[in-house]
Amino acid sequence: MIIKPTDKRIRFSERWQITDASAVCTAPGNYFEFIFSGNMAVMEFNTDNCRDPYPHLYIKVDDGARIESPIDKYLRITTIPGTHRVEVILKSAVEAHHRWYAPLVAKAELVGIAADAFGELAPDNRKTIEFIGDSITEGILINPEKEKFKDVRDRVFQDDSTATYAWLTAEALNLRPIIMGYGAVGTTKSGSGAVPKVAESYPFYSFQNPMPSANADYIVINHGTNDASAAPELVDKEYSAFLELVRERNPHSKIIALTPFGGFHAELIEKVVENHNKKHNDSVYYINSTGWVPREPIHPERDGHKIVSEHLVEELRKIL
Repeated sequence: MIIKPTDKRIRFSERWQITDASAVCTAPGNYFEFIFSGNMAVMEFNTDNCRDPYPHLYIKVDDGARIESPIDKYLRITTIPGTHRVEVILKSAVEAHHRWYAPLVAKAELVGIAADAFGELAPDNRKTIEFIGDSITEGILINPEKEKFKDVRDRVFQDDSTATYAWLTAEALNLRPIIMGYGAVGTTKSGSGAVPKVAESYPFYSFQNPMPSANADYIVINHGTNDASAAPELVDKEYSAFLELVRERNPHSKIIALTPFGGFHAELIEKVVENHNKKHNDSVYYINSTGWVPREPIHPERDGHKIVSEHLVEELRKIL
């Protein structure tokens, strides 16, 4: 039998746009899950307009290891007969490939899954944590193999959304992650893959495709690195407006403003949070991450993300 993405037996994280035709995602770190019976399942993807190298997935069956694979039109899982749980994560995509305006290039687009039978997933009752960030949150340049992967198109092999501070923090706190990280995006500027500045991209899956609020229990904003050279007055204006947008879309969430790890505009962001709270009688939290890791490399590698996560978990436990 074949099930489509609208079938409730497939569970998607929130940044997948689900229609009768397919489920589409461009933000690494998002995933889907399903249970099948038998010894084989075949996932079908729409790879139209994708460009080599294609986005990479992590595929995990039951309690086995995650296996990395480029997306292709069909991906087949074969195993021993029985009932099996599958987790598929959008690990990485070429940062420079278009992922905002149609036709989407850096995308994962699931069309359907075929297997003998499908089971019902147990409810995932964990609280949710949403991370809104840039290339650091996306997992860019996280593997220390810079000499091997000099071409920007090869970054898909080097990047890994599941090794970031965001993913590791969610795991450590037993929270369900919702990740929106796009390289080069800031509060004042657009980024790679034609993604607009964060206030214009956050409420959407992609251009003219509005996304319902995820209504996460906790929201961590990590922006400012790509605004480092912007005038303080502009950062003040744009960060303030974005903070208001996030609160408007998530009236009951606990919002945490995390400063860039390089310390860019840290004092200014603290003042923005203070002024926002006074103006709106709100209680947005502020965490200063300056000094957790060195400013260089600007993109922490795996060990750096682990260090950041350890600090962030300690700070978030005080809030959660």
